[in-house]
Order: sequence, then structure tokens, then C-alpha cells
Amino acid sequence: MSARTLSLTIVAACCCRVLASLPPTTVEKLAASYGYHDDTHDVVTPDGYILTVHRLSKPDALNSSRHNSPILLGHGLLTSSEQWIFRQDGNLALQLVDNGFDVWLGNYRGTPYGLRHKTLSPKSHEFWDFSWHENGVLDQAAMIDYILNITGRERLFAVSYSMSCTASMVLYSERPEYNSKVIANIFFAPSAFIKHPTGLWQLTKVTMKMFPGLTNLLKDATGNHIINDKLPFSDVSLTTICHVAKRNIILAPICTLLSEFFAGRHSPSAADRLLRGLTVRIPSGASIRQCVHYAQSIERGGEFRQYDFGRARNLELYGSSEPPSYNLQAVASPVHFFCGISDRTVSIKDCDTLTKTIPSTVSVNKVPRYQHHDFILGEGLDELVNTKVIAYLLSYL
Repeated sequence: MSARTLSLTIVAACCCRVLASLPPTTVEKLAASYGYHDDTHDVVTPDGYILTVHRLSKPDALNSSRHNSPILLGHGLLTSSEQWIFRQDGNLALQLVDNGFDVWLGNYRGTPYGLRHKTLSPKSHEFWDFSWHENGVLDQAAMIDYILNITGRERLFAVSYSMSCTASMVLYSERPEYNSKVIANIFFAPSAFIKHPTGLWQLTKVTMKMFPGLTNLLKDATGNHIINDKLPFSDVSLTTICHVAKRNIILAPICTLLSEFFAGRHSPSAADRLLRGLTVRIPSGASIRQCVHYAQSIERGGEFRQYDFGRARNLELYGSSEPPSYNLQAVASPVHFFCGISDRTVSIKDCDTLTKTIPSTVSVNKVPRYQHHDFILGEGLDELVNTKVIAYLLSYL
């Protein structure tokens, strides 16, 4: 295997995460099937990306007694707003609507709802020249400003999962004025420090130690134009593969292993739901740079830093040969953390480090047996997570 192929395989493997979903459909159709309404809005970022955001409501619940506090829900890497609407049971987004919130489902550039640009084509390398840094300082900021402008409110709530937690922390660190625009945050499985990973992330960490400078090798081996490209196979449907796998003695164990590896060991019914749910929308597209940025963090012992472009470009952009760390001391908006004790991606040790680093931490909830994707996929969401989340949010009203 060539260095180029090996590098791409490792980084792609590091970042490919699998979530469950229903058969392919849109947020609008799913919401309607549950008795809710979805209005779509286009948010244009300062650099020209056009992001579709979804505003959920329930027609028969609209009345003057509703507080209608706006709340923005963010998604993880390789997912989209559909992660919040694929299931009806234990659905936090729908429960927030029922509790009087004005619910907005966000989307970052590169997802099926973020493939438009004022001048660039998604087929161009330039379109994919972004990491989760841009997801934070540009996408997240633009969505917040748009929602506040449409609703006429001065502040909103934010619920973030995995990479959207990363983007939110980047935004609050780099553009601290946005702290005052967010009443409070809910962070699920927040990815920042990746120092004590297990599973696939541990393999990545070991690989990085065995081959120092692997991320630089990736950049050198693929060429500058490729590093700004779409992550290969990041939007290829796994539905057909795993459907066939159920009837194949060789592929069936592989799909089951993937199910347990990425999402943990569930009950047979939950594992079956996961395998049946892999759709064309999951994975939902990602840039190589998003994944390389996380890989750089692992390579540097879990440090939460800006993107490393190499010495020359770093000097030009940052004024130093090394990328600066994000200033998490600047995060002032209140944060309620939810971390899975069995999370293979964001270990409980790394969660503890993060909650102690951010000065605005209000509460830390460590959920027994929960893996990384259980905050979206898992069983017992109402009892273990959603009831607490809604209580936290309502306490600010």
C-alpha cells in the first residue's frame, strides 16, 4: 500500500462515524410524519456558503402562553440536521418544541444542506478548503446571527453534539462577543482534547506515535489541492452493503462489529435498528481538513489548537511557526456537559479536563454505559438525558 493510500485510509478511518437513521428522507417529511412542521431558511456565511437551517414547530401547540425561546441544535462530523429528527422516541428536538422552544436545526458547510455557494462549485477543491475552525467562526456565527435577526431576540440557547461542540468552543474563543448572544449551552460528547482515546482513536494515536509527522506526510503525499478536497466516501450509502451483509456469512459479522465499534454494544433490537438505519445521508459528507485537524490534535497529545498549515504558512497566518492553542478561558457562556462514561472518542478523562478548563462550566453529567453516539442513538434518552436538558434550559427562563 502506498504512503498516499495508507494516509488517506487512516485519516478517513479516524473520522468515519456511523449513526442510525430511518430510510432516506428529508427533515421536512420526517417532521410531518410526527405531526410537526418544518420551515427551511437559507443562511449565507461571510465567505459565501449557503446553509439550509430548519425551523420546527407544531401547529396545534402555537399559542400565546409559549415562551418561544430560540434554540439552535448543532450536529456532529459526517452527520447533518437529520441526526436530530431520524427517530420519534427520545427525540430531544421534538420535545423542545413541545416545551415551548423555537427550535432551529443547523447545518454546516459540506453536508447535504450545505453544498451551495455564491460562486464556488462543490466539485471544486476550493469549496472544501475548510476545517471545523470555519464551522465555528463562520458557520455557527452566521446561523446565530440569522436566528436572532429573524426572531427579534437578543440571545438564544444552543445544543451541540461532538463536532458542533468543537465549533462552538472555537467561536467563543476566537470571537468572544458571541458568548453574550448565547443564554446557555448543552454540550453532548464534546470533542476538544483527545488525549486518552480508546478503540479506533487509540489506534490512531499509536499510529501517530509510530509514524511522527503522519499528517504532514498526508499533505505532502496528496498535494495541496487534494488536502482541500472532500473526504473520500464520506457520503457513500452503507444501506445496501449492510442489507446484503445480513444474508452473507462473511459480511454480517463485519457490519455487526462496525455497529458495536462505533456506537457500542446495544440490545439486539437497537443494534438491528442501527444496521437497518444506515442511509445515504449518514455519512453526510466532510472535508479532509476537518479530519486532519482532529488528527493533528491526536498527534500533538490531545492539544486543542488551530490548524497546522506548516511553518511558512503558520508564520504568515499566526505570526508563529506553531499554531496557537484556542483560548478556552474566553468561553463565558454557561455550559452544561453530558459525557458518556464508555465513550471511545471523548474519554471521560478528556471530558474532565475540558470541564475543568472552561470557566463557565455549570454542570457535568456523566452518563453510565453511554458511548459517543448514544446521545443521539441510545436507549433511555428521556430518563438519562432529555429530562435533565429541558430542566436546565427552562431554569434560565
